[in-house]
Amino acid sequence: MQDFIGKSLEDILDKDEFMAVQDELSNLLQFSVITVNTEGVPIGHWNNFTDFCHLVRSSEKGYENCIECDRVASLRAIKLGVPQSYICHCGLRDCAAPIIVEGQYLGSVLGGQVLTSEEERSKIDVDKLSEQFNISKEELNATIAKLEVVSEEYLQRCMKFYSFMASYLAEISIKKLTQESLAQETNENFKLLQLIKEQELKRMKAQMNPHFLFNALNSIARMALLEEAPKAEQLIYELSDYLKYTIKNVEEMPSVNFELDNLLHYIAIQKTRFGDRISFSIDIDPHILEYKIPSMILQPIVENAIVHGVELLKEGGEITIKGKKKSKDANIYFSIIDNGIGFPSHILKLFNSNGDKNDNTLGLGLLNTHARIQHKFGSEYGITIESEPLVSNCVTIKLPCIK
Repeated sequence: MQDFIGKSLEDILDKDEFMAVQDELSNLLQFSVITVNTEGVPIGHWNNFTDFCHLVRSSEKGYENCIECDRVASLRAIKLGVPQSYICHCGLRDCAAPIIVEGQYLGSVLGGQVLTSEEERSKIDVDKLSEQFNISKEELNATIAKLEVVSEEYLQRCMKFYSFMASYLAEISIKKLTQESLAQETNENFKLLQLIKEQELKRMKAQMNPHFLFNALNSIARMALLEEAPKAEQLIYELSDYLKYTIKNVEEMPSVNFELDNLLHYIAIQKTRFGDRISFSIDIDPHILEYKIPSMILQPIVENAIVHGVELLKEGGEITIKGKKKSKDANIYFSIIDNGIGFPSHILKLFNSNGDKNDNTLGLGLLNTHARIQHKFGSEYGITIESEPLVSNCVTIKLPCIK
């Protein structure tokens, strides 16, 4: 499960809920318990620790040695594949059960802090511990005397308990991440559905009584002809042809050639509007003209380049539309390049990341086009943006080759 990559046990667990369970079980069974991350650092507090272990950990050096001992013991248990008992750096018997989820080590449950014989008690080197951790021998001896001597059967019960705790933590980790993944997927699907509904609403509004619209435009064009205004007449026919495509086109996957023809009508209208302020150039590889692409893919990006880029320039605006298929590549690429003001850095970071793109400043045209492509062809396709303001801003569309 890819959701676990890069996650730590602290990221996954509800600390308060987890500690409440650990407290209750530890107090009920009277076992010492500590849960640690992959570095041996405790998550939350420890339960039912012996006075001896509290004393050792009260020393900075002792605490560091305990952390390292827990880490090494956990890794040894992982290597062997089962919970293990071991002798800690102070000479006590402890147990370690690793928490493993989908093959990824997240931490361990440890405890024990007991002896199995009086001989083990006598082997604890009080002089060494006193010097090493700067703790008085009297305090050490007093706490060592309280250490419990238990049987091997007791240690086996300890290991079963720690194994149970590790399994429990692994299970709730899986459940939590699965729920998070489902919630994220549901949220993304909901946003995509909203985007599609918005586009459908726009399309429905545009389809209202198209015959009236075309008849009106044709009447105006004939009037322009009678009044000897050929430029106005041509502009009206360009607009009429463009609207026919956007309103009446029902083909979901027209050819590049057909889509390009519609784009030329749109560009003709914009040339009339902006005159010499904006120049357009088109460089489409003729070999890709018969490939199929989703309808209304190019025009929204060109419109975005005009509205959010070169329209703000007083002169010298340039927009280039390129289309090509790279050799030995099963994809085609369209690039819309302009020399306008470009995209703010936070928009670039947002759009070229895998994060939430629910930002109105991106523009519905870019968002809708990107969402439509990914919904139809998958996450490897869609739009990427490169921007160097007032030099070159490039929006690239990646699509699969479909004939």
